[in-house]
Amino acid sequence: MAKDSTPSGEMSVPQGERMWCSTCGSDEHLVLHSIESVRAHTVGLLVAVSYSCADCGSVLSHFTPFREVAAKLNTKANLEGLILFGDSYLHCGEPMTRIPIEVRRSVTAKPVPGEGLVLLDVRLGTKVLQCLGCGFRLELPA
Repeated sequence: MAKDSTPSGEMSVPQGERMWCSTCGSDEHLVLHSIESVRAHTVGLLVAVSYSCADCGSVLSHFTPFREVAAKLNTKANLEGLILFGDSYLHCGEPMTRIPIEVRRSVTAKPVPGEGLVLLDVRLGTKVLQCLGCGFRLELPA
């Protein structure tokens, strides 16, 4: 990720790179994995993007202009996986919807000296997201 230095030695705003697989020499088989915003800047909207090439398996991560990512999202090509977009998750190219399952309960046994096995009731707060297109579910800590 290239950054230019200012005369005072401070790092300036990162410069965006094109989404491209240098191994294949193409952008045809790119699969997005995550998109994160970059701090405020004056050179246009930049995002930190992570993606892989489905053809050769290369994994890449760098800053890119948001228009590059928007072009990929608008075509829905190679969006079959799960994409983290800021605080949102996309699946099948669409935002996932939260469903009302929020607590998971598990019973586990723990050996306690002098008492044998003691059953512990463990409750975990979670949030469950579902893809309305295909039904894929993702469970995350609350």
